[in-house]
Amino acid sequence: MLQGFRRRVLARWAGLALIAATGLAATGAAWSQAFPSRPIRIIVPYTPGGTTDVMARAIGQKLTDAWGQPVIVDNRPGAAGWLGLSQGGKSTPDGYTIVLTISNAIYAKSLYSKLPFDIDTEFAPISMLSRSAIGLAVPANFPAATLEEFIAHARRNPGKLSYGSFGQGTTAHIFGESLNLAAKVDLAHAAYKGAAPLTQDLLGGQISAAWLDTASLAPMQQAGKVRTLAITGLQRNASLHGVPTFTELGLKGFEPVGFFLVLAPAGTPKEIVAKLSEGIGVAIRSPDLSQRLRDLGQEPVGSTAEELGAQMKVLADTMDRTIKAAKIRVEQ
Repeated sequence: MLQGFRRRVLARWAGLALIAATGLAATGAAWSQAFPSRPIRIIVPYTPGGTTDVMARAIGQKLTDAWGQPVIVDNRPGAAGWLGLSQGGKSTPDGYTIVLTISNAIYAKSLYSKLPFDIDTEFAPISMLSRSAIGLAVPANFPAATLEEFIAHARRNPGKLSYGSFGQGTTAHIFGESLNLAAKVDLAHAAYKGAAPLTQDLLGGQISAAWLDTASLAPMQQAGKVRTLAITGLQRNASLHGVPTFTELGLKGFEPVGFFLVLAPAGTPKEIVAKLSEGIGVAIRSPDLSQRLRDLGQEPVGSTAEELGAQMKVLADTMDRTIKAAKIRVEQ
């Protein structure tokens, strides 16, 4: 009798567990079907008018058209973009507040001694929107036509050549130090506040080389003003015909590219994450928005949450190795 009673108790608990699991699944499905039932806020941690802001507004309009709910872009600039990120990460994890930012936030923990957010614990990946390689360029009259010749020239002139970047701790700076380490050269770093002054000094010969985005390089290369020696990433860029990747040329550590991404607060239900990811992906791949991104020098992606999470780890690990090896720090 005791054994029969135990079997009945176990069977009853198993039935209750099945009902609970079914109920949770049904609840999750209901959340996803009902979402969104009110306006969505996209936090952009930069000022209006920049690429992040333009992308957020374009995606927001697409989501509004698809879901019938307003999407509000909330610009929260400050502290190199960390203010808006911090506010986004601490928002209610219900899918109604998301953050659109750039990939430097992923490896910021390796550069800064203190940050107001934790990218690993406070956020859930939603989607990679687009990606863009950067390239190493020299003036058209520079005495090196290929990366191999540039490296050889740098080795013959240790400490005499320089490269420019967008600023201390930027992707361009980290790749510049990656080249120093991988090619065993000694290029001095010159930090600039943006692409415009960097380009001006490159063309004027004040610096030997510069790391620039492909959108900036393509028209200068086509006009014969610069030579792009190589680009980051695993694929060649259509706008830079014939320019190889560093990987093709046998140099490691240049596989990642910069990208725009959307994050949600950690703990956002998986069903809502999936719906956001799907909706954003459809928006990104629409013909008009895809073309707009290409005009900005971006490669449209619209990834799943899982794909973004994997790429975030690759970027963080790769950049962290160079940052530590080169001892790069950003003072706060």
